[in-house]
Amino acid sequence: MATSTQCDKHLFEEAIGVCRTCRRPFCADCLVYAHGPNKAPFCIPCALTAAGVRSTAASQARRARGGLAGRLLGGVAATAATAVLAIPALTAFH
Repeated sequence: MATSTQCDKHLFEEAIGVCRTCRRPFCADCLVYAHGPNKAPFCIPCALTAAGVRSTAASQARRARGGLAGRLLGGVAATAATAVLAIPALTAFH
């Protein structure tokens, strides 16, 4: 039994390619061939970022490429930063 990859945005559509920036699978409606049909495509958010129209997709792509380890490390760093700020404030009340 062969399994097909699903579009990252349209879960009921089969992915036909992978974004060259964020490396997520997308269907034909979600991919943009900005540099021609022989070059790797962009997803729409990454295409907007590459064109300089939007900057938020770049940070989302970096987070997506970081994988589980990157998300865990980011979570630990955020928790540590919160603790550094909260512990002195809490000890002032005692």
